[in-house]
Amino acid sequence: MSLKALLSHFGLHSPPFARAVPTGALLDHQSFQETLARLRLAIESRTAAMVTAEPGLGKSTLLAAFADGLDPGHTRLVYTPLCSCGPFGLIGQLSTRYGIKPKRSSAQTAQAILDELSRSDKTEILVLDEAHCLPSQSLDELRLLSNTDFDRTPPFTIVLAGQPPLRERLADPNLASLWQRVPIRSSLAPLTDRETVEYVERRLRAVGAAKSPFRAPALDKLFEHSRGVPRQINTFATGALLAAATASRKHIEAADVETAVFDVEQR
Repeated sequence: MSLKALLSHFGLHSPPFARAVPTGALLDHQSFQETLARLRLAIESRTAAMVTAEPGLGKSTLLAAFADGLDPGHTRLVYTPLCSCGPFGLIGQLSTRYGIKPKRSSAQTAQAILDELSRSDKTEILVLDEAHCLPSQSLDELRLLSNTDFDRTPPFTIVLAGQPPLRERLADPNLASLWQRVPIRSSLAPLTDRETVEYVERRLRAVGAAKSPFRAPALDKLFEHSRGVPRQINTFATGALLAAATASRKHIEAADVETAVFDVEQR
């Protein structure tokens, strides 16, 4: 079945469970709201923050919502998805992002970055995404950006984002100095059963559905198999829509979700 035929069958104008969040479909569930609130507190107080989330829980969506909520006229956000730092290390890569020529040493380069940002008339934010992939040496380099003179308020806010191993790595005694400088910490949680229902219905409404075609048992199965992980919900819900449409039905039964789960697990 083509995508056009699938959408037409359910009266939708766009895929409801695609990676991109349709306008009006963002679900500000409790964990999402709490994490956003902590990030905003970090910006206001210029305090380093850490956000961790298991794969599929919406870390990228959270960071996008966070960035969208900033005032571009008074804020500069530098976002770097760091899987590795190459031969120049983290400080060298960041100096390039800020347009600063690297110095003889990482410490000198870090000081040049701090000097540049201290002269900025904007609220400076640095988001290091996928930070759990950073080598230990790069994590240790972050101390150079947090070691301001006489423990003064730093000229920018660092946000470390990554999967749960990031928290475990920063808790290593060898990184105690850095760990102590990241006091604002938050983790995204899976959706509850009620939030899963709202998530599905909000997504469907955003792309033209008058009401959700998912019957209650189907939503129960969707939550059971996805465990409230949005990426899994998207995958199973899409498969369930296809299973129902193939059977020429306008509603989704629990069996359609089971079919979708079976199809995914057999790949």
